[in-house]
Amino acid sequence: MSRPRSSALALLVAIIAPLLVVACSQSGEQQLLVKYFQASRMRDNTTLTNIATVSFSPDEDGVFTGLKVVRENPEQRRTLRLKELAAEEEAARLADEEFNKKKKEYQDANLEAIDRVLKAEREGGKLRGDDLKVQAEWTKWRDDTQHVSKRLTEARQALSAERSMAEISVFDSRNPVDVSKFDGELIEKDLIVGGKLKKGEAPAADAQLHVKVARADLKNGPDGQTVAGRWIVTHVSPAEDGKTPGQ
Repeated sequence: MSRPRSSALALLVAIIAPLLVVACSQSGEQQLLVKYFQASRMRDNTTLTNIATVSFSPDEDGVFTGLKVVRENPEQRRTLRLKELAAEEEAARLADEEFNKKKKEYQDANLEAIDRVLKAEREGGKLRGDDLKVQAEWTKWRDDTQHVSKRLTEARQALSAERSMAEISVFDSRNPVDVSKFDGELIEKDLIVGGKLKKGEAPAADAQLHVKVARADLKNGPDGQTVAGRWIVTHVSPAEDGKTPGQ
């Protein structure tokens, strides 16, 4: 005997409705954290690479389940310096290229004298006449090389640090985004989450973690383009580590 259609529909609604309520009741941040700790437990590095900048090793940190957001601090916003730092990196790169071009020109024009200078420095010999002048000039070239290279390295590191979280937040393999061509903001939020933490053979115990999440909102891109990033996990530690801001 078949079940009346209305009864079957009512049963289906009764089964699905609670699941929809649970899904809708979870914030975007909580859904992200559930996904993060599930991927951590499964050692799913592909997923973790797309949603986090930090790891939570099941071997070293444990397995965290039953997650619930206990406290959520207000969002903190700061301006992203993507275009500014990209311009500084480009200027440092061009300066490095121009410097090395001039250095090579000097080196090619004074190659024999430089060889004598280097030999004298290795062997403790004495230099005379024009070789003393070349030694002073070549020493300056070497010192300036360090300064120019340091400037380029620091500019690249600053740009990389600024754009790393933004790149993950807006990543879309179908529509790649060059974040260095945008202005925007980085939005960060501190959370305290509770749950069960199991380490090794010890039984699972109640625990709270301090989690920081962030997302990028980009604007003023090519042709006025804007990109709304998604939340990513940027910090996880025990809640009692002293790094958690007050409410």
